[in-house]
Amino acid sequence: MTTLTRISTGITDLDKRLQGGYPEGECILVTGEPGTGKTIVGIQYLYNACQEGKKCAMIATEETPEKIIVHGKALGFDLEPFVETGQLSMIRFLEMRAYDIEEEYNRNYTIQIDDLNNLLNLMQEEIDVIVLDNLGTFSIGIELREFRDKVDALAYLLSKQKRTSLIMMDATAHELTHRITEYSTYGTIKMMTKENPYTGKMERYMHIPKMRGTKVSLELINYEITSEGIKLLSSKANR
Repeated sequence: MTTLTRISTGITDLDKRLQGGYPEGECILVTGEPGTGKTIVGIQYLYNACQEGKKCAMIATEETPEKIIVHGKALGFDLEPFVETGQLSMIRFLEMRAYDIEEEYNRNYTIQIDDLNNLLNLMQEEIDVIVLDNLGTFSIGIELREFRDKVDALAYLLSKQKRTSLIMMDATAHELTHRITEYSTYGTIKMMTKENPYTGKMERYMHIPKMRGTKVSLELINYEITSEGIKLLSSKANR
């Protein structure tokens, strides 16, 4: 049996659960509600990959690179030096969207996922790692079948380019598209908040329903967002 090469998630305990990290060259979906820490997962992944000398890119559709850098610094993950050296490319997709929407204001403008695929084809060949935050942006105003075809093409392109990629998607868009993105990607990590039945308090949980080539438990994993990023706690199977 061929052993998969792994790339660290940047979260030590998550690496242990994934037998060393994300499968190299594959596309992983991270989905969750606002406030569950999806962007932080991406920041920790990028920071660790940059430290390991990998060429990285962040495609942000909802925040500016400056805000993401500030967010990372607050958690102790300073991405700015890597941006300055060119090791990390911050793609200003939010600004591209804003400009295009302004230009097409009276023409029923719809953000096209094809624009994203074209962007990926123009990227430097040596980029190893990509974080896309958030795919849900591209699900608005598109037929479900067409969206599935476009996501299939996106996942295939990233895999063909051998770029280990995290695709973030907000839970609302994920549900409205009937969770079909899970069929296109190599693995899925779901982040959620739910009530602990013993304490009555709302807590954050992570669930890994799918990770090909990896033996993973289906139990809920309790985690916290700390001043040092995502920290996994003892897992809890209670629902």
